[in-house]
Parts: sequence; C-alpha cells; structure tokens
Amino acid sequence: MSAAKVRINHATKGIRILFHEPRIIDKDIKAYHVMYRINKYQFAEFKCQASLHKSNYAILINMQDKGIKYSPDFDFSEEYYILKELNHPQIPTASDFGQGELFRDGKFLIKQNFIVLQHIYGYDLVDYFFEKDVENTETIEEVVQAFISVCDPLQHLHNKHYVHCDLKPGHLILNQKTGLIHLIDFELAIKRGGIIKGISREYASPEQLQMLTYLKDLPRKVHYEALSSSIRLDGRTDLYSLGLIFYQIVTKKLWQTEKIPAGKVNTKIPQKLEEIIHGLLEGNVANRIPTAEELKKLLNNV
Repeated sequence: MSAAKVRINHATKGIRILFHEPRIIDKDIKAYHVMYRINKYQFAEFKCQASLHKSNYAILINMQDKGIKYSPDFDFSEEYYILKELNHPQIPTASDFGQGELFRDGKFLIKQNFIVLQHIYGYDLVDYFFEKDVENTETIEEVVQAFISVCDPLQHLHNKHYVHCDLKPGHLILNQKTGLIHLIDFELAIKRGGIIKGISREYASPEQLQMLTYLKDLPRKVHYEALSSSIRLDGRTDLYSLGLIFYQIVTKKLWQTEKIPAGKVNTKIPQKLEEIIHGLLEGNVANRIPTAEELKKLLNNV
C-alpha cells in the first residue's frame, strides 16, 4: 500500500507531500552484481526518485540483521536520538546516523543522510491479514492477539512522552514466529504536546489534520507555542490511527470512506470488539480510549 505523506519544514513553514512505496520487510540476500555503499555500509538496492523528498531503505549485506534508511534530504538525527531513549524488544534499535557519500560500484553518486537500524523481519500487518477470512472466528481471535501485542511497545513509547504520529500499514510489522508486532519508522515522532513534523493523511487523527490546517494558514507572527497549547497531541493520537488500521483489517474497508460500524460490515465481530474499535475512532479526544494500557485490558476481555 502506498500512502501520501506530508512533511512539514518548520524553518520555512513549507509543506511537502511524499509518496512512500511499501517497504521490503524481508528478502533473501543473494549474490549481487551491483554494490552500493555509504561509508562502511554496503547494500544492493537503491531507489532514486525524481523528487528527492523521500527516504529509502535497504538491508545491509555486510552486517547481519541491520538495515539502512537513507535520503539526500532528511536529517535522521531526531529519529536516532528518540530510538536511543527507547528500550523495548518490539522497537528497533539504532546504531549509527550521519551523512555520507553514496557510491555505486566505487563511483560517487550523491551525498546521503542515513540511519542504521536493527532490521525487523516479518510482515506488514495489513498485508498479512488481507488474504485471510476475517469472518472466521479464529482469524478474528488472531487479529485481537496481534493488537494486544501492539499495546506494549506503544505504551512504552507513550511512557517516554513521545507520540509516533505515523502509525499506518507498513509501520506495524508482524513476526509470525513470535506473534509479536514491532513498531518501526519514527521519522515523524514528536514529544507529547509538540508540533507535527509531517502527516500521512489516510491514517491521521482529526487533531493532526486540524493542526495541519492551522500550520498551512498560520500567520508568521503567530508562535508555534500558541498552536501547541490549543491543539495538544498525545498518545490518543496514535490510538486513533491504530483504530483505523484495526477497522481496515477486520472489515477490509476503510473507515475514512465508509463510516459504517464494523459489526455491520463483518457480522462475526463480537459486540465488545466493535465497541473497542469505535472507542479508538472517537473523533472527540476526550471520549477516546485513553491509553494503550487500557486498550490492552479491554482486548483481553473480548
């Protein structure tokens, strides 16, 4: 699934729309004829877009279980330092970041910003359930267990006073061997109460969309502090996005376009589960399920 992402440049108050291709989550490493290198990091895949406002990802072939995210435009330092503050087995670790020269078979191409991360093997959560019969009771139970697993790393993130701000398909990775869900891609993560760095419209909360509208129309004389005090983002922002993904998996439809109760689309969904999903999709933040910890308790009682 490709999703449009809007990135905000606070220095110039500019807004950029980025188009992200699905990340390759797992693939066999074989012998390659073409070699790319940034500093000491070697990989064999490279995508160069006409627009340079895009970060790409490749699995390193000279370091086990590590990947590199790279872009000529983005500075990954904030993502690196956020990941350094987090310590959870379902959140990837970061080992290096900076800027380096990209070489193709020894020939210089372009300077790139980069971050080196633990590679997470697994499946995009939405893709994993796409071919499954979501009207099957066992499949619904499997979905519930997957979202129970999401709650732990999400609560850890929120306990550290961060908001992911970009939960969407491709950023929730299922390790089928363990059954655990991993959170990835913290490029747009912010401190609780902060200003968004960007947005993926399809999976954004109402308060994120409201903040984006204000940022686009914000007079230069108005301070960002005034905006963050009137629209305050916290963990409930991520929970709304999680609700959108939950709804999509169990109905195979998008809440953003349907706005039909999940139980009317999939009659096999238990009443309690339907209530939970719509508790996540509350447009009014005050009425939304408040924490990932509370969500886990509710899901355990389905």
